Amino acid sequence: MLKLVPAVAPSGKAQVTERIKKMPRPDGALQCNRCGSRTSATIMNGARVENGRVQGGTEIHRHVCFDCIRQGIYSPMMPQLKRIE
Repeated sequence: MLKLVPAVAPSGKAQVTERIKKMPRPDGALQCNRCGSRTSATIMNGARVENGRVQGGTEIHRHVCFDCIRQGIYSPMMPQLKRIE
């Protein structure tokens, strides 16, 4: 038997997230398409510290949303480019 659940009003956090995502982006700013955050991370493998500086390493992911990656969700922050026809 199929039962429909009535729609509930979004929580306060969900309302704020939707409002932020709908705001126009400043020109050239990176913003997560999923949560609206503007914090980005670059993930590297094999980096080491020599003389107080980070050396080497292989870049695995660049410009991913820091807030989403903390929750285990991969969300690239680069805007989706439209195909040129």
